[in-house]
Amino acid sequence: MLNPASQAPFPGLIAHHPGTDILSGHGNAFHIATIENGEDASSYFEKSGIADLADKNGGLCTFWLGDDLALYQNTNIPLVNDDELEPSINTNADLFGSFMGSLHSKNPIHHQKRAIVERALGNVRFISGLDMYIQTAAHDYLIQIKDKKLPLDDFTLYMVAHIDSGLPGILDFNEKPLTYYLSSKKYGYAARNFFDIASEVISKVNTDSIKDVDLVVNMTRDMLEANFSSLSTAPISNMVRAQFTQWKRPFSLESICSLSTSELKEIGTIIIATYDTTSLSLLWTLAYLGANPIVQDLLKVSIDTEDDPIELASLLVLEALRLGGSNPTALWRRVRRPFVIHHQGADITIPVNTMLWLDRRRANRDANVFPYPDQFDIRNIRHIMKEENEKITSILSRSRHEINSFNMVNTNLSPRKCPGRLFSVREQALILVELYQNYSISIVGTDLALASHSSMPRPISPGIIQIKPKRLTQSTITEHK
Repeated sequence: MLNPASQAPFPGLIAHHPGTDILSGHGNAFHIATIENGEDASSYFEKSGIADLADKNGGLCTFWLGDDLALYQNTNIPLVNDDELEPSINTNADLFGSFMGSLHSKNPIHHQKRAIVERALGNVRFISGLDMYIQTAAHDYLIQIKDKKLPLDDFTLYMVAHIDSGLPGILDFNEKPLTYYLSSKKYGYAARNFFDIASEVISKVNTDSIKDVDLVVNMTRDMLEANFSSLSTAPISNMVRAQFTQWKRPFSLESICSLSTSELKEIGTIIIATYDTTSLSLLWTLAYLGANPIVQDLLKVSIDTEDDPIELASLLVLEALRLGGSNPTALWRRVRRPFVIHHQGADITIPVNTMLWLDRRRANRDANVFPYPDQFDIRNIRHIMKEENEKITSILSRSRHEINSFNMVNTNLSPRKCPGRLFSVREQALILVELYQNYSISIVGTDLALASHSSMPRPISPGIIQIKPKRLTQSTITEHK
């Protein structure tokens, strides 16, 4: 009798890639490539031939990953309703505790937890009200580091953490800011690498990577206690305070001390997610701008001549998200109950426990969607606009799937789409304008190829950035004041 790994599960309906190992299919090869050799999952799918097979068969194919049946997709078209899949952090829940991603999307508590973040980071009016605070904090940070030569990844990480620490109604960490924890010998590993650890599980199926999780617990408790005074007087939208309200607990030092490990992981996840993925996205944006002087000049002209350069800056952020992004290159979720897909004229039932993989790096370079798929070119974003000058908020809505950078896999109605995406894009755009308006920027030594042994997508070499203040005319000085 043939081993299941050698069999095509849907012969004549969905193309199947058998792999080279009759016993494990792609299981052993995937493990060696991603975990031992440090390749990202998308690169494995390309080198193994899985991606090319899917390209020739409507964007889908199957393969066996050991005993697990896997359905591979390299287009951003949703195939499934979210509640037909296991929760998005089902495989690495030990890291996230009671975070909303551990719950099914139709669970009422999931809605309550998500609302805590969306009331602040997903509220257009609220976000717009933060513009001045973001610009001021960015201005203050840039003054501190002007003329210094800094690694670009440190530059973006510390700038976003500096800004996010003091934003009213977000974190309100005014006593012990996030930058302290990034530099801390005790907590720096957790503050910098939390999502890399998580991504190792969800992108490379490496459950052994979950380690040092208690550092997040202890760090989060320290954050809450150290910033208790500023949190106590924070606006009602503050995401930490809102967690306590959702738990029906008073916000007090006693309540902080009584938090369980699971609850501390939940708050810690929200705190780290606020700055970590945004700083990685900004790293890619600046790296691509540094490598594309013509595009950089477009931004400078927009800043000098247009009333609202934020619009162009936002398009640049979206284009960098498409090419680089802040999620692993390929992600998967497990099928919770059977569902039917419609593929090349056939209705096919996908069984329980199937791994549904999305190769988001390849899907975001779909030549059927983007006219210049491998280039950093805002015409790619303009091409997906449904009307001329469509708002960025519309492109980022739950119903849009052309770019995957805010979902693990795309699902109908996208109930799990990142609740902080509007804030993240707006913040990055404001930073770009503040930076290019007031400074001459040099970025050297960047290599945009993907780094190995990194679960989050990072360039091989982020490069070195140095900023020097522009000479300000008297009219510019008056305008800035």
